[in-house]
Amino acid sequence: MILAFARAVTVVVVLACWGLPTRPAHAQSGTRTTPDGARTLISKDVGAERWAITLNPTDGTVTGNVFLSDGGAPKFVWCRRTGDDGKLDPAKVKIGLRCYGQSRCDAAPCGEEWQLIGDVELPGSFFLPAADPFSPLQRTDAFCDPLAHRSEPIVGVPSFTIDSAGCNYLTVVQPALVAVRPGDPIYVRIWHFTLTAPAPAVAYLALQAGDDPLWSAQLPIPSATGLVIETTTATRAVAAGAPIYFHLQNHGNNSYNLIDVKVGGETGSPLVNPDAWSVASTGVPAPAR
Repeated sequence: MILAFARAVTVVVVLACWGLPTRPAHAQSGTRTTPDGARTLISKDVGAERWAITLNPTDGTVTGNVFLSDGGAPKFVWCRRTGDDGKLDPAKVKIGLRCYGQSRCDAAPCGEEWQLIGDVELPGSFFLPAADPFSPLQRTDAFCDPLAHRSEPIVGVPSFTIDSAGCNYLTVVQPALVAVRPGDPIYVRIWHFTLTAPAPAVAYLALQAGDDPLWSAQLPIPSATGLVIETTTATRAVAAGAPIYFHLQNHGNNSYNLIDVKVGGETGSPLVNPDAWSVASTGVPAPAR
């Protein structure tokens, strides 16, 4: 029975090696974030099997069932995240999992040991869409204190600030204030103080409209105090009211201020309001005291 389950896992490995689509086909799969934001529920066809699993973003574990195409009893799976390939693309990042399997238990006590199936690698797209579209990048050392991010003026200019000493992983969301057309310039302005960390690292900041990336930057740590000003070009239309996500992950004790996101360049129309962000991240614990 475990051999049949191992075969299902092998299918996943093969598909991952071939490269799944960056967005899973909705006809074959679906995801839902639970009302409390603590879990992502996934129902996805993998080869001839149906995987019905739950992702716990806090500790990176995956649990659930694999239903076999021959109608046999479902298999039980438990996997823990072992790492990733470091790609800062939530759909394309390759996530490593070590998985264990077991057959059903018909009567207590269920004393059989779980058997190691092996190590598998899945693209982040396997876990999307989700309430936090950057969730495949969330590692088990992520933390965020609600008091570490807020609307705050900088030199009298409104901004949204994040202090990474209290929040090293955050995704926030709000409705787009205006529509965006393909080809529109998107102007982004972010201020950061001196970036430090115990070891050299990279800070990752990104903006996304729905499932579509708008802008991203990787800032080396350490870095001197500076102003990030960049203009990118929208590749797809964005309706007014569509969700706009801002994401940050960082190592060390640093501070960032998102000042502007404008459509049409520096003198264009604001796409977001620094006072209107709400948290989209799920399963991110407060830092240990």
